[in-house]
Amino acid sequence: MSVLLEQPTRVTATRWWLVLVPAATWSLAYLGLGLAWSLGAGGNPADPAVDPAVRELSLLGLLTPAGGAALLAGLGALGVLLTAALLLGRPGGGRAGWAYRAAAALAGALGVVLVVLLPDYRLLAAVGYTPIVGVLRLVGAAPAGVQVWPWPVVNMVLLSTAGLAWQAVAVLAARRAAGACQVCGRDGAAGSWRSPERAARWGRWAVAVAVAVPVGYAVTRFAWALGVPLGVSQELLDELGSGVWAGAGLAAMAVGGAVLTLGLVQRWGEFFPRWMPRVGGRRVPVALAVVPALAVSGVVASAGLMFVRVTAAGEFAAQFPGDGGNVAAWLPELFWPLWAVALAVAAYAYWLRRRTACRRCGRG
Repeated sequence: MSVLLEQPTRVTATRWWLVLVPAATWSLAYLGLGLAWSLGAGGNPADPAVDPAVRELSLLGLLTPAGGAALLAGLGALGVLLTAALLLGRPGGGRAGWAYRAAAALAGALGVVLVVLLPDYRLLAAVGYTPIVGVLRLVGAAPAGVQVWPWPVVNMVLLSTAGLAWQAVAVLAARRAAGACQVCGRDGAAGSWRSPERAARWGRWAVAVAVAVPVGYAVTRFAWALGVPLGVSQELLDELGSGVWAGAGLAAMAVGGAVLTLGLVQRWGEFFPRWMPRVGGRRVPVALAVVPALAVSGVVASAGLMFVRVTAAGEFAAQFPGDGGNVAAWLPELFWPLWAVALAVAAYAYWLRRRTACRRCGRG
């Protein structure tokens, strides 16, 4: 570790390994799995026999099964190389410093590919439907044979988790390359846009957007559940039938997420409400707000970009209920990438406001 960290401490070493180990583990695993899948092993997520919807919904479907497997193996190999480069490299000037900064940038890019580009809306649907199906099972009303987490969706979870780990690795590496504190990220710049006061201002705008988009989506789905064809034809509403209640369930989850997003700029987002048992009045751990928000941001981004891609290709009506005239069937989803970015920005602003004086660098 002395090669990697300046003035190593227990906390910096722990944080580094918490993200580097899962990132490197995924890379090794998918390098092996990708090679096996390219040779015909079962479980290939790029194979329509394994994932019947891969060609319609996933970027992996643009490739042959062997090509998709090779892509996953290549991403795994890239992760292995980046692990070695970041462990052995040194920031600073010259070629070595340039190579280290390039490795940090590639780690961030790999994270974006794994979190945002390869998954599709089915991951978001699984997250939203899980509590709904759980309640239905408790009351004995769950549809027969429903499977919320099939292997293709589990694969998306693994991709997204690894992607978040790689993004965290990139952040830590970028801090080191910039000479910033490895723990808090501060670089000593005064009057920065990252100051708590300025973050509070621009963070409110981000929260406003991150609340407005899911609420707008929810309004249409609640209206459909009530029999009001808001933004769609009566024919489409009749065609959806009882399916409108699934949409209403997702809308309820969206509203719940919007309420939690408000907590990023409210006092109850910093201190648990006093009516809550055991934790009432205590400070909310920063990670408890920031980590879920960033994870949801990635899931929403992948779903939104998939809808943008499908809509731009003119294939929405072939994959989902509703054609071009049924605006509310497809338009709200096109704002999901904006929702994702706003949520990530809001979480970042919250973190900037809440971070305390650093025990390592003394800034703050």
